[in-house]
Amino acid sequence: MSEETGTLLESIIRRLRAMQFDHRSEEQTRYFEQFGVEVCKVTLNQATGEWAVQDARTAPAFCYDNMDMVAVAVYDALTEFKAVF
Repeated sequence: MSEETGTLLESIIRRLRAMQFDHRSEEQTRYFEQFGVEVCKVTLNQATGEWAVQDARTAPAFCYDNMDMVAVAVYDALTEFKAVF
């Protein structure tokens, strides 16, 4: 794994963990951007522990129950967008 890959994954995981620990509302949402363009939206339902990842280019959201899988989905979306851009 390159240093750039590790740094990107670490920053994604930090943001996802912040969502887990923020209990101000039942639903947490974060937007992930590349070059100032929204690439995907992640929503966490605190009550159920369900994560939803919606790619800005596609309509359906994909649901996960594992934060690691969410991190991989976000990483893939960001690197794919960067490669196309």
